[in-house]
Amino acid sequence: MKRLLLISGPIAAGKSAIAANLIEQHGFLSIRSGGYLKELAESKGIGSSRADLQVLGDELDAATDYRWLIDDIAAKIFEKNQQQDFWLFDSVRKHRQVLHFKNAYKKETLHVHLTAPESILKQRYEKRSDTGGEYSGATPYGLARIHPNEIASRSLIEIADFIFDVSQTPPEKTATEIIKNWNAGGV
Repeated sequence: MKRLLLISGPIAAGKSAIAANLIEQHGFLSIRSGGYLKELAESKGIGSSRADLQVLGDELDAATDYRWLIDDIAAKIFEKNQQQDFWLFDSVRKHRQVLHFKNAYKKETLHVHLTAPESILKQRYEKRSDTGGEYSGATPYGLARIHPNEIASRSLIEIADFIFDVSQTPPEKTATEIIKNWNAGGV
């Protein structure tokens, strides 16, 4: 592994769209926790709704000091795909998660935080909900933004290596800027 990109930011900032561009245009592979959580939920006989998986993830955070993402997912994926140089995790949400990744993969890790004005985030969220997108049938924005995981994710702006305002920038341009800044930083 040569590079590990951690992406954080508020709900509806465009993390998934930027990650998709990094995968398609820049050769990154994604580290995903959703499948792992769904399998674990099924094995425990619990639900697999977004809320159920958030609770399960929070339980794992508490039980492992936030290391389950590295120990149970990332390290195993890296081992199986040793030839892959570029990785990304597009939903880092907690300070300890970032710190554990940076401690485990010191020089290879870059943490990017996406941000946009609240009015734009709300508009994007509601548009996706109204058009049957990823937030269709989801919690109203006002409640979603005050969920503890959302608050924790937003606070990661404090420890990010780079911060990108994505209010007026298309995902492909943001992805290119991330790579440009990373290359300029020598990581």
